[in-house]
Amino acid sequence: MADYVKDTIETIEHEIVVLLRRADFKRTLDGRQKSLDRSGYLILQRLYEDGPTTTKELSKLFQLNISTVSRQIAALESKGLIAREIDEKDARVSFLSITEDGRRAFLHSKKERYESYTEILEGWTDEERDIFATLLTRLNRKIEKRRKLQS
Repeated sequence: MADYVKDTIETIEHEIVVLLRRADFKRTLDGRQKSLDRSGYLILQRLYEDGPTTTKELSKLFQLNISTVSRQIAALESKGLIAREIDEKDARVSFLSITEDGRRAFLHSKKERYESYTEILEGWTDEERDIFATLLTRLNRKIEKRRKLQS
């Protein structure tokens, strides 16, 4: 039994590494260097779905230090995808919001991703897609919980 678990864990570890490598490779190979990277996509998604927020809140949400999130925000801001507005009550605080260009870029990227995954999962049954979605969600939540405990 222990050998089975070890082999299964090794397979999962390997396949996740390959998946992440292929995702980055495909994005650059397709000439989509100008497309949104994962961090940009997630920040724009958050702003699109939930409205303006602060760098500090994004840092908490993504469980990253503020300097990392600030660099990601600066890249999006330089492309005109997000805007910064100083809080009237506290000039030390600024709220970030998605611009119209940011909204278009996010929706375009979301559509591309949806089409890609639809193509990749072609031939899978509804049940297989449901199981995969459930297990992937479960994995991500467990990773998030573990990360919170470690920080």
